[in-house]
Amino acid sequence: MTKRTSVAGLSLRDLEYIQSIAKEGHFGRAASICGVSQPAISQQVLKLEARLGFSIFERQGKHVSLTPNGQIVFRKVEILLAEARELLELSLGLNNSLEGKLRIGVIPTLGPYLLPLVLKSIKSAYPNVQISLFEEPTQILEVMLTKRELDLALVATEPKQQMLVSLTLFFEDFIFACPNEHKENPGLPVRWSEVLASKLVLLSEEHCLRDQTIALCDRVNLPENRVASSLEMLRHMVALGEGAALFPALSVSGPDRFGGLTSLHPIDGGNFGRYIRLAWRNSDPRAEHLEQFGKFLRSQMEMPSMAKLYKGRC
Repeated sequence: MTKRTSVAGLSLRDLEYIQSIAKEGHFGRAASICGVSQPAISQQVLKLEARLGFSIFERQGKHVSLTPNGQIVFRKVEILLAEARELLELSLGLNNSLEGKLRIGVIPTLGPYLLPLVLKSIKSAYPNVQISLFEEPTQILEVMLTKRELDLALVATEPKQQMLVSLTLFFEDFIFACPNEHKENPGLPVRWSEVLASKLVLLSEEHCLRDQTIALCDRVNLPENRVASSLEMLRHMVALGEGAALFPALSVSGPDRFGGLTSLHPIDGGNFGRYIRLAWRNSDPRAEHLEQFGKFLRSQMEMPSMAKLYKGRC
């Protein structure tokens, strides 16, 4: 029988020190993140290096970097800590309810408009959940989910990663916005042909809403197209007469903040919009509870007072 290597003297806390130092490149900042003193974290790393028989870090004054052997160790540390955190999540998953920390990512074209509508209900229904929010484009959110840096993500596309699953929450209509002087009947529905005939301004490339607009309108993604980095800037560009745009209904459901400079119109003749989804890892031990969380969100959005906000009623 092969003798097992003893893990005496090796702790997950020490591995967290290694991870923090490698990411920060500095013992002091890593110590602050880990909630210990710099001498304490330095001493523990020295003990671990002595146990392994080689240096994990190269010290260069105040800056530290991984040695070649240290890079190998760091990759393994990342895996071990991820598995350890999943073990803790498993213990939560075996409970009867969703509890503990919940890291939720949300795309920029959705978060500022959806979250104010649901956060109070979430806190009331899940009093033992501590939510942390992250706002990033879809591609980054999917990477964060796969790396276990997020638990859930609110997105507007079907996840591309095979390890991710999603639940559809609602279908959000697109609203056609144009400079007010271009329309004689503000607020009345427009035909899709009118949208296609308009000069559209777009969001920048990291936003999936840009791709959805281009795909729906069969537009060529030309380099000279005017772009905005956010929905709020896009709104300003339309108000100033630079062109028209498609906006998610939730983002324009509030009062007019441009003094009548922008005219908003529902679109007749089809379903023009996007599906809002909640995504998570299919391997997450709390998957059943995460799905129930998604169904709770869906039930909130199905209420008539909510539905009228994303159903294209200006």
